[in-house]
Amino acid sequence: MPWGGAFEVKSYGFMIMCGFLLALWIGQRRARRLGLDPTIIFDAAVAVLLAGIVGSRLFYVIKEWDRFRGNPMEIIRIDRGGLVFYGGLIGGAIVLLWFVRRHKMPLLRVLDLACSVVPLAHAFGRVGCFLNGCCYGLLTQSWAGMRFPRVLEPGNVDWPLLNVGNQHIVGSPPFVDQLQQVPPLVASTAEWSLPVHPTQLYEVGYNLLIFALLSYLLARRWREGEVAWFYAVLYGSARFVNEMYRAEPSVLFGLTIAQVICLVLILLGFVMFLRGRRLPRQPLAEPWVPPAESRGRDKRGRKK
Repeated sequence: MPWGGAFEVKSYGFMIMCGFLLALWIGQRRARRLGLDPTIIFDAAVAVLLAGIVGSRLFYVIKEWDRFRGNPMEIIRIDRGGLVFYGGLIGGAIVLLWFVRRHKMPLLRVLDLACSVVPLAHAFGRVGCFLNGCCYGLLTQSWAGMRFPRVLEPGNVDWPLLNVGNQHIVGSPPFVDQLQQVPPLVASTAEWSLPVHPTQLYEVGYNLLIFALLSYLLARRWREGEVAWFYAVLYGSARFVNEMYRAEPSVLFGLTIAQVICLVLILLGFVMFLRGRRLPRQPLAEPWVPPAESRGRDKRGRKK
């Protein structure tokens, strides 16, 4: 997105930032109601964001190592896309666990809070993916199919296939992928790719739905941790189906890496949910009150 003169704001990073800030704002408000210190939650969220970006990029680089082996400087170009959600989930979870232990916070309650807002941030991130053209789906002739544009930059490169006059093709990812097929599915002179499933938008839709469901459940959960287990089952199930329409290679029994992880999430979430339901209902935590204001208030944080 142009932002005055030659300065540009990349849509991908901009949407990630918007999603993070909105989720953080909502999360801090919910933290108070859950009896958690919003200041610590803010610090944890920033640390988790940074760890999530590193983890998601590392996961992507490992998966696409053949592409980065000859050009290692591309590893840091996250502005061009290339973040894998599950890598970010693992990296963020490790840092979150460290934060919880350091500050002696209730783990399951913090997980409930985090999982209640992660789908919202994730939805914004997938809008960024759509604007960037990454994480697209398989070819389709259905009404849902969308075409992505050819993107040119000045100058020629060593690969003649990418050169168009005095310019060369740098995107969009679906267009370049289709151009590199043998035989090519599109001509270098074409302006648009063939239609593909907009799996990024599918994921925006079900992430917003999951966010709404978990927001409703947060104040009505049976025990701490239930929101997190619901998230594992709901997201794992939705992502498993969405992977069927994505242009990703299979690695095990016809399943993609993401689908294998989905099955683990679904099983873990389902087992832990059933385990929690067999236990007595757990009372909700008292709202958080700043230490300087704690005197002169009753057990529910209200002034006496």
